[in-house]
Amino acid sequence: MVLRTKKEYQSTFISSNSVYQKLIPDDDYFSKINKEFDFDFIYDEVKKFYCENNGRPAKDPIQMFKACLVQRLKGLTDPEMEIAAKYDIRIKHFLGISIDDYGFDYSTIWVFRERLGSKTFEVIFNKLLSQIVDKGIIKNPDQQFIDSMPILSQAALPSVTCLIYMGIKDVIKSLDKTMGHEIFNMTELNDTKLLHYSKPRPIFRKDQKEKMKAFEKGVSRARIIISYLNKKEINNDEIELLKQILNENVDCDNERIQTEKPIKTLADKDAKLGHKTKEDLIFGYKNHSLVSAEGIITAVEVSSAAERDDKQFEQLVRKAEDNNLKPKEVEGDSAYGFIETFKTAESLNVILNSNFRGVSIDELSIYELKYDSQTHTITCQNNISVQLKGKDKLRAEFPIRTCRSCPKKDKCQLSNSKRIVFHKDHDVARRALARQRLNEEKKKVAKEKGEKIKSRLIIENVFAYLKKLGGKVTSYFNFERTKTHVLLVSTISNLMKTVRINTN
Repeated sequence: MVLRTKKEYQSTFISSNSVYQKLIPDDDYFSKINKEFDFDFIYDEVKKFYCENNGRPAKDPIQMFKACLVQRLKGLTDPEMEIAAKYDIRIKHFLGISIDDYGFDYSTIWVFRERLGSKTFEVIFNKLLSQIVDKGIIKNPDQQFIDSMPILSQAALPSVTCLIYMGIKDVIKSLDKTMGHEIFNMTELNDTKLLHYSKPRPIFRKDQKEKMKAFEKGVSRARIIISYLNKKEINNDEIELLKQILNENVDCDNERIQTEKPIKTLADKDAKLGHKTKEDLIFGYKNHSLVSAEGIITAVEVSSAAERDDKQFEQLVRKAEDNNLKPKEVEGDSAYGFIETFKTAESLNVILNSNFRGVSIDELSIYELKYDSQTHTITCQNNISVQLKGKDKLRAEFPIRTCRSCPKKDKCQLSNSKRIVFHKDHDVARRALARQRLNEEKKKVAKEKGEKIKSRLIIENVFAYLKKLGGKVTSYFNFERTKTHVLLVSTISNLMKTVRINTN
């Protein structure tokens, strides 16, 4: 496809402007986005994906990008977007389509998304973010908020039985029809049965005995197929995947292995099972974001649902830094309260305000003791100092006789044994705990005075808006396309937020 010049695209649109101006009010938010933002840079970002002198003329890439934004804002599928671009006058004007133009075929949008990929969509997100910065919307990037929101996969979470039949279905698809019929005869399967067994819901509805019977039958059929294909000396990726499913989930006695490994689905191989809370399971991905006090998303990262939130901390800070929006202080919930994350934050010269996680009250109290890293000694409230011992200098023991007669023993942070095992990054933990105590005190004082404090509700409100934009469920399968989905949702959120701020 040949990428035309900006002037060529505009020349077909100019004659429609007068009609649009009469019919569309000035306060239309699509018109406001067009006035607030310059999308011309997109031509330079996408020209590498098009041929310079061969093929039919391509659709305007700005038009295609805006169509992707409208989809997220309106919750439209590709075919619905095609219809909207034909008949909705506000959308036609926003996309830059002449009033008498039919628009585009819905497959063009899919091709455009696939051609650009998440990397280019992230470049566009960053360039539009730069325009927001230039407008002075973000008053103080030094303090930002971090959190994640779940993104549910559209694929249903299968049982192991369904997973086995999904594998069998893919194996049969990979073989010629004659061999497929032979396998059907050996296993008493057919296309209808296989379609039924490979769907999660019918299996989930069965009682426990029926589930076990279905599971054992599925394992038996899978082993018959693998044995048959081994004799034929046939092997491919689908057969190897079926073997892997059995190895990971079935023992030698054809019983299910009880494992913490997340069950996958072959419909979306990148999606994983994770926990939002102890009780709340999610299947899919996570959107990790840094957000300014104004509700502008400054950095985005996507991971599987099984990934811990704090693992994305460094990547988000570095992305914000690339956008000249590196925070000096980040507010996070206890999902980021690991000593390793506090250490990472310090290495980035960032203050992380988060409550500790994964540390008991007894362990936490250790970090309130005075610690001298030069002499490797710790000192308790009664001014008794002991030397840290061991090769790693992380173990200490207070004399029990002295502790028994201590006047401050009732308020002592130590356990009854008086033996302590320090974390290797004790200093990091001690500083983090001191900040936690100080922040708690500041919030208490501010509350008593009736003063407003910057709250994590800022990022929670942003996530609530992303959910309205369809950000809670990915529109696509696999990690790469889900990342594109998140970037588009985050982009339209930033654009709409900017419009609201500048028109208030």
